[in-house]
Amino acid sequence: MTKIGTIGSGWAARVQTPLFSEAGFDVINVKGHDWPSLLDSDVALVTITTPPSEHLEMSRAFLERGKHVLCEKPTALNVREAEELVALSEKHADRITLIDHELRFLPAWRAARERMHELGGVRYIEVRYSSPARGDRSREWNWWSDADRGGGILGAVGSHFADAIRYLVGEIDEVQAMLVTQIDERSGKRVTADDFAAVNVRLANGAHGVLTLNAAASGPDEQAVMTIHGESAAMRFSGAEVLLAKRGEAYARIGGEEMTKLPGNSMGGAFGSGTIELARALKRALDDGDRSALAPAATFHDGLAQQRVLDAARRSSENEGSWEKPLTRPSATLSPPSRGEG
Repeated sequence: MTKIGTIGSGWAARVQTPLFSEAGFDVINVKGHDWPSLLDSDVALVTITTPPSEHLEMSRAFLERGKHVLCEKPTALNVREAEELVALSEKHADRITLIDHELRFLPAWRAARERMHELGGVRYIEVRYSSPARGDRSREWNWWSDADRGGGILGAVGSHFADAIRYLVGEIDEVQAMLVTQIDERSGKRVTADDFAAVNVRLANGAHGVLTLNAAASGPDEQAVMTIHGESAAMRFSGAEVLLAKRGEAYARIGGEEMTKLPGNSMGGAFGSGTIELARALKRALDDGDRSALAPAATFHDGLAQQRVLDAARRSSENEGSWEKPLTRPSATLSPPSRGEG
């Protein structure tokens, strides 16, 4: 049985450890400060779910020890670090090096990729995420409140949707953003990370999009929704389902299922369902030698492209909403959806 190590006392312990075990791995979980104990262990793969400020150091160390790496999003603190991660992945090309965009493995997303052409070309993308998770002012300060460590809603949630847009529709060519810290103090310490983000995007194929991300909502935890509007139809992603509506008709499910009760599943998304599917794909890749099982995965190259979008959004917000270009060159690893791109 292949042994893997999960690093972190939050997502790694609560979600990855039980779900990777369910998929058939022998899993050992260590707290973030204990990660060096895995360097000389017999684990084949490590999952790095520590703050983004630690991703580069850990990934480098484990790749140099011959381990496969699954790195949490956002990829790193900035584009420079993400570029270093890409260089490491190319240096250690025999190793699996992935970013944990587990939603790509949902059956609903696979169905969506196959049917994107039914939209007749994409016009507009709308994303809405609203959670009260950080709305309580009495919640204790932690790294999520620290921009210098990679905290904030843009990185935590915006990274997923930036990757989703690239994966399902195409490259993001320009970004305009407003990033806000609504609750600016916790536990007597200043909060420097954003808990609200309003992001406009222009895609290389001419489509536009709006992302509204709020982690300090006053109301209930709401279902995260992404809707892709095309010339002939619209496609909606909600939970573990994907729905399609032809012009003038109601939405109907075309893929996926109602979200099951798994660790990591929430109103914010079917991240637990995606994690178990990713774990099964990794099992086939590592135990059966079937690397094609990882075809949907986000590589370090994809992580770099996503990081460019995040950095552009931060530059835009700092420059009072200027339009910023995220790409210096396209990712060579991204295959566009079949047809359907306007």
